[in-house]
Amino acid sequence: MIPSAEELKSKWDAYSDLYSTKYERNTLTFAISLSSMLQIFEEKPLRILEIACGSGLFSQYLAQNLDYECSVTAIDISDGMITKAKLLSTKYPSLPNVKVSYEVGNAEELTNITDESVDAYIANLCLHLTTDPKKMLQELRRVLKNGKRFGLSVLGMEENVTFRTAVTSVFKELAEEIPALKPSNMKRSIFYLGEKEDLIKLVEEAGLEVDYCWYQRSCCNCMAIEDYEYSILQSPDHIKLMEKLTEEERKRFLETMRKRIKENFIDKKQPVAIEALLLIGKKP
Repeated sequence: MIPSAEELKSKWDAYSDLYSTKYERNTLTFAISLSSMLQIFEEKPLRILEIACGSGLFSQYLAQNLDYECSVTAIDISDGMITKAKLLSTKYPSLPNVKVSYEVGNAEELTNITDESVDAYIANLCLHLTTDPKKMLQELRRVLKNGKRFGLSVLGMEENVTFRTAVTSVFKELAEEIPALKPSNMKRSIFYLGEKEDLIKLVEEAGLEVDYCWYQRSCCNCMAIEDYEYSILQSPDHIKLMEKLTEEERKRFLETMRKRIKENFIDKKQPVAIEALLLIGKKP
């Protein structure tokens, strides 16, 4: 099952609090890597477009560091995310030479962006989530100027996003004992673009050129058992799931989850890893 734009909007509105307080700072490193490889500080693009800006951490990074006259347009499908991004921008104003604007929008339909008006395009960890990645890439090609570069990232291989695999393993272990843990429908995997060859092929078929494509990892700042539990229990998907469980089933799930977290991460002194697949290319 592929999520619609309305479903994505609703989901990320629900996730906006958890993502902005817990996860976004851990994925910021990928956006910074994309901007570095795009040579933004060297080439000084006049108009930068950021897709899936979240609560605005990366746009604020640009706004506080770019040393020339330029504009940054930051777009997210979630009203909640854009509200948070605007609030953050009032707390930490941009440098006077950088104009930052925030808009609610769909990466597949950039109706407010005119043809060939963008000098640099960055979309961190969103291509694999969008309803139709081909349409998103068509819009990328439409709005980007000829000869200008873009940066994309998607989740990498599932086994290398280690918190996800730990939670999934508990679901599988307890599925027979607790039927509510069995998946109710078949959703498109969020890792379906995690193979390097698949991502490159998709981008090239959109009429874009690929310069570099590589895997990169970041750590998630979970330290104690309580940090992991917070990430699980505050997730909107898991909140709904917990409501379906009896008190005894919930207790069993949490006990098993704590044990798995302790064994996989705390005992091994190995932090949670998030792997992304990054790509830099240009419009010919």
